[in-house]
Amino acid sequence: MAMAAELIGHLKAVLKQQGITYADVAGHLDLSESSVKRLFRDRDMTLTRLDSICALVDIDISELADRTEEHRRNVKELTAEQEELLVGDEQLFLLAAHLIYGWSVEQILNHYTLDQHQTQRHLTTLDKLRIIELLPENRVRILLSPDFEWIKGGPIQTFFETSVQGNFFDSDFSGNGELRLVVNGWMSVQSVNAFHDSMRRLAREFDQHKQFDKHAPADQRKGTTLVMAIRPWALEIFDKYKRAPS
Repeated sequence: MAMAAELIGHLKAVLKQQGITYADVAGHLDLSESSVKRLFRDRDMTLTRLDSICALVDIDISELADRTEEHRRNVKELTAEQEELLVGDEQLFLLAAHLIYGWSVEQILNHYTLDQHQTQRHLTTLDKLRIIELLPENRVRILLSPDFEWIKGGPIQTFFETSVQGNFFDSDFSGNGELRLVVNGWMSVQSVNAFHDSMRRLAREFDQHKQFDKHAPADQRKGTTLVMAIRPWALEIFDKYKRAPS
């Protein structure tokens, strides 16, 4: 019931964004405007009416649910202690990572040789850490914001740099689904900062694709990592040719 109320509340926000009035909805549903206002005020309507209003704003119910879910996700950073707890337990880290990737608990247990009782304890831990909200029947709701970031220089980033980064880049990136782009140039500070915004937008687009694909069967998805990095840098072998400052 709470989820239905959230869906209706978010649908109201979508209507406002698109400039669609209660009168427009009333005409679409063949109801009086006061009846439509009551539906949204009480946040109680049939699935058929909800679906019909979704059609009016050109989205389906599953997309509305995804948007509502994304709106609820508001944890933007963990503490160093929370990150340390994750990286210190391989199975807890595996479970957290795959839930964030969009896997269900059932899919994880079918794919990996994890003990079911231990997994249940790990789910409780992730709920306490506010990474997930544990729902009945082991369903989960991810609480991490689309803008979530690991602590700069924290336990997770350190783990990536020492144990993962070398393995990831040990490739010529010529395989199916692989791509490596390297571009160089001399840029102003203003241009570099503007490019940071472009990179963040691309990261959000990656997250949107990830959310869309979470409905696809696990055997049709592959673990995929996108790494973007930019910094003022030039080949050190050129340094010996620099003129000394006058």
